[in-house]
Amino acid sequence: MIVTSNAEQTSGSADPGKPWYASARYASWFAADTAGAVGVSLRTLALSLIGYAVSGSLTRAGWLATASLLAQQGMGVVGGTYVDRHDRKRLIIVNAFVGFLAWGSIAMLGLYGMLRFTNLLVIAVLASAVNGLLGSAADAMLRSIIDIRDYPWARSVNEGRDAVVNMAGGPVGGFLYAVRPWLPFLVSSVAHMVSGVAACRIRESHTAGEVTGDGADAGADEGAEAGCMVVGSVPVGRSMCVAFAFICAVVVPMTLGDGYALILISNSLVGLPFPLINALLLGFVFAKAPERMQGRIASSLTAPAQALSAFCGACAGGLITAVGFRVAVVFFLAMLVVGALIVLLSPSIRAIPRAAAWSEVAL
Repeated sequence: MIVTSNAEQTSGSADPGKPWYASARYASWFAADTAGAVGVSLRTLALSLIGYAVSGSLTRAGWLATASLLAQQGMGVVGGTYVDRHDRKRLIIVNAFVGFLAWGSIAMLGLYGMLRFTNLLVIAVLASAVNGLLGSAADAMLRSIIDIRDYPWARSVNEGRDAVVNMAGGPVGGFLYAVRPWLPFLVSSVAHMVSGVAACRIRESHTAGEVTGDGADAGADEGAEAGCMVVGSVPVGRSMCVAFAFICAVVVPMTLGDGYALILISNSLVGLPFPLINALLLGFVFAKAPERMQGRIASSLTAPAQALSAFCGACAGGLITAVGFRVAVVFFLAMLVVGALIVLLSPSIRAIPRAAAWSEVAL
């Protein structure tokens, strides 16, 4: 339930007269988080491809990806609590160092023709487990860098960044794999190294950083200006109602046809509101949660959804085989309608104000 709050404790790095995205602390954090995201995205598709290449079995390649995902999500359940109890900057550096060693090792083994499925499986599972345990440290650290008044804008920039990285990671990783099978892992290793170096530059002080001319600042500047135009001007509760209703509406056409163009357009439109939902609704939760609980909040919100999503592909395939595409879409639409009704019928969600007023309300 949302109630008014007389005072809001913030530990961000707000500095009157200086934009949040121009602080040295945020620039270093953004560079570290972006490089880490690039490293993860580039290797995702390539891992299954090289698994098939070294094993010659689609089943083994599938289990390689599944085992890595299970290790990451399993450790993610306890990762939030672990992150909240340890120095987050140090955890970001450790996670980056492990990624650098693990994926660099796969690249070197592949380069010299020594890569086998067994060592690929062991390295991938161990690296994924460490990433699941420590990967939430970067997001958890953001709340201590950005003032609550600027948090929704910073969150919107991150959502846009994640969308671009996730969309580009698969094609770029596939292209690098086509050049040399070990190349995406080498680039991923370098990206993790960059992440660790950038994390080392994050200052421990809770005061605002100075305006710098680094390239990371310039990249964040443009994204921040675009994000601010949307995030700061809309009431969160009403926007969520519209977003969830929109998602349901664009799925309806797929219950009437199964043409390629129709499926492509509907699926593309379905994804449009999610960056806004994450920036506003999840941004509100993270902004209002205590800084010491950021990791646990991240785990409690993401782990259940990720665990369920691991079975979505199998469920979709089974439904399509059993009842056909259109009926399967009806089941999918029914789940979306349930989610939309929860939002529409929840007074607490509908009452969430625009970002500028977040400091005046409490969870």
